[in-house]
Amino acid sequence: MSQTINDVSYPVILLVGKTGAGKSTLGNMLLKQPHDDGHFQVSADMESVTQECSTAIISIDGITYNIIDTPGIFDTQLVTDKILEEIAKTIKKCKYGIKAILFVFEAKRFSAEQRGVLEGIRNFFGEGATNYIIAIFSHATKAQIYDRDIMRKAWNKPVCSFIEDIENRWGISPNSDYFPPDDPTHQARLGEIKAFISSMRGVYTTEQLEESLQEQEEARRQKEEEEERKKQEHEEKLKEIARKEAEEAHKRKVEQIERERKAKQEYEENLKRKQQQEAEEKHRQMVEKMKQEERERKIQEENLRKKQQQEEEERYRRKLEQMRQEKEREEELRRQREREWELKRQREKEEELRRQRAREEELKKQREREENLRREREKQEQQRLQEMYRRQREEAERERVRMMEELQREQERQRRLQEERRREEERRHHHHDGCFSLDTKVQLSSGKFIEMAKLQVGDCICSNVKNGEKEFSEVYLISHLGHFDHSLSMTKIEFTRSDGQKGQIRTTPSHCIFHEDLSILYAKDVVPGVTKILVLNETNELVPVVVDNLITEGDTGYISFYTRAGTVIANNVLCSCYDDCPQSQTLMDLVFAPIRLWTKVFPSNHRQKDLHPYVKILEIAYHDWRNASKISNYPIVILFIIIIILFFTFF
Repeated sequence: MSQTINDVSYPVILLVGKTGAGKSTLGNMLLKQPHDDGHFQVSADMESVTQECSTAIISIDGITYNIIDTPGIFDTQLVTDKILEEIAKTIKKCKYGIKAILFVFEAKRFSAEQRGVLEGIRNFFGEGATNYIIAIFSHATKAQIYDRDIMRKAWNKPVCSFIEDIENRWGISPNSDYFPPDDPTHQARLGEIKAFISSMRGVYTTEQLEESLQEQEEARRQKEEEEERKKQEHEEKLKEIARKEAEEAHKRKVEQIERERKAKQEYEENLKRKQQQEAEEKHRQMVEKMKQEERERKIQEENLRKKQQQEEEERYRRKLEQMRQEKEREEELRRQREREWELKRQREKEEELRRQRAREEELKKQREREENLRREREKQEQQRLQEMYRRQREEAERERVRMMEELQREQERQRRLQEERRREEERRHHHHDGCFSLDTKVQLSSGKFIEMAKLQVGDCICSNVKNGEKEFSEVYLISHLGHFDHSLSMTKIEFTRSDGQKGQIRTTPSHCIFHEDLSILYAKDVVPGVTKILVLNETNELVPVVVDNLITEGDTGYISFYTRAGTVIANNVLCSCYDDCPQSQTLMDLVFAPIRLWTKVFPSNHRQKDLHPYVKILEIAYHDWRNASKISNYPIVILFIIIIILFFTFF
């Protein structure tokens, strides 16, 4: 059912696009009419059939619309402005507004002309119309119509941008040659377009068009004003160019006059230079003539001078010749005198040679006599030397025998000395390796009694008693501790305390204990029933006690340690910490002063079977010195110990 353009009673669906894009075909298909023989007339060529807007009634989802087909924009028979004016008149008659603007363009490519059409539509309808535009792709391939994704992949960047601007509202105009009207694909594509139309909210009104037209009019007015302004500026530029050309012509005329003046001036200067050059040429010729005359005069003078010089040279040559002849005569006389002198000298030489031969004969005879005499003397000297050599050899043999005897005696002495050293070393190894037995007890500063085997460096043990008070001293060094593989000789001292209790202490034979007069003596030197040792009683006093018995026992355990006081009360007996040493407590305290100072700064952690290096050095030095010197008097030993102390103290 068709209506005239004046009879628009429903919201409008507007078909716009380029000539030949397929607007009328799409309109017929939406009306469910043959695409090429429907309400809207379809052109078979590129000339627009739709010269004026035509309308028809269409119902979508139960809602009635007017669908209007517009002339093709950029039609070859109508001016675009007239087409837009026709479209504007039609829209103004749409009192119910425009529901959708279907912009139809070919799917083959989005050309610059199509972009121009799109921009023209946007400018014509205004930005508000963008919300109502639906892009419809026509002339699509069969695959593009069948699958929207294939169509989407064929878009270029401008198409994508355009689709995004219209919020992804686009459809495909089906081709009845590929898909007949009853084909599901045909119906699906038209259904998508109708769905977009139904989903549109609101309508594009005539008021919006009026605003857009006013904006376009204002833009056109501004454009005309801008063109007028540019025209005036162009005229001003032309006037400025004319003024500059006039000034340039005047300037060229002035420059021409100036060039003529300069040319005249140059001509006058050239004329003046020419006259000056002619004058200079005349002067030059005159000077050249004078120079020529001067050269000729000089040549004459030179010839005269050469002639005089030749005459002078001739005179000089004759004089030289005369002098040469005189010199030759003198040379002849000289040679004659030399020949005479040579003859005389030859005769003298022969005479001298004769006399020399006579002297040589005499000397030869004299040398023969001296040679005979020398041989005789040498023979006698040789006999004397042979006799002396024989006596020296006999003396050397006697000396060798004597030295061999002395060497044997020295070797025997060294052997005995080594044997003594070996025995002494064995004696020290077997008898002086320890000090106390491991089960000997001492009292700690806490009052607890422990066996010496449990002693540690840093323990404070009872070392002396003064004025009834026990004194405790720190153990600063354990020189050696352990068990021997062999049995160690120990001296057991038995005694009876003042309260009647029996007591005993076991040490090595050479360990030092205190006598009742506070002197020290070796344990092996104790005499039972005679020697008194100092023993601690129950009232904390050191009292002299007579030794009951002295027994030699075997043991493998041993310990040797040193307190800072140099003494220790072991098994209630006052003992020295020193063993196998000079019997002087003061001297030994002095000897151990360096190690006491050293352990103050660097505490010792030595707790091994082997003897501490410091103690070992002292012991070896002491025994070697005593063996080497073969003396036992203490002053020399004391001197040696003092030297060792000074060495360790300072170095």
